Amino acid sequence: MSANRPITIRDCAEAVIGAIGRCGDDMDRLRQEFKAPMARLLARPDLLTLGVPREGNNVAFSQYLYYDSQMSILLYQVPRDKPIPPHDHGIWETVFVYRGRLKHTVYERLDDGTRPGFADLKVIDDRILEQGDMALVAPPRDIHSFTGLTDETFGITVVNGAYRPDRHYYRPEEKTYLIKGQRNAR
Repeated sequence: MSANRPITIRDCAEAVIGAIGRCGDDMDRLRQEFKAPMARLLARPDLLTLGVPREGNNVAFSQYLYYDSQMSILLYQVPRDKPIPPHDHGIWETVFVYRGRLKHTVYERLDDGTRPGFADLKVIDDRILEQGDMALVAPPRDIHSFTGLTDETFGITVVNGAYRPDRHYYRPEEKTYLIKGQRNAR
């Protein structure tokens, strides 16, 4: 496969699956191994025409680029100026910016989780992601929020495994959270 040719979604998925197999729970190494195949996927101008529609939780446009019941690669549009509140997934997840700009914040939970409805969060990463940039969130630091900063902000997420069926939505300023069941992820 030539590095100059557009990568197929299948080839990208195989490269990502291989990286997951080699890296296990080493998130720093996984982040490094994802860079090359995902950069080639992000370079494709036609991704918006290739996926299979899916229902998303926080977004109106979401589609599968790849799904095999264990791993998925999702493409979705992030609404402009509509903050997606801090929430968790229970598994690791990547966020790549395909188009546009995204404000992305990652939180660490400081309390021990024993008081129902209470959560004390601390911001550990707060930045603007540009086209091609990546963030990886993983337990115990899998709480994140994001906001699209342009009309045409699209993200690509890689998830290995199943999202937790009940997602925690946090209100950091009140040190509280609510639990909401989810239909599908994102």
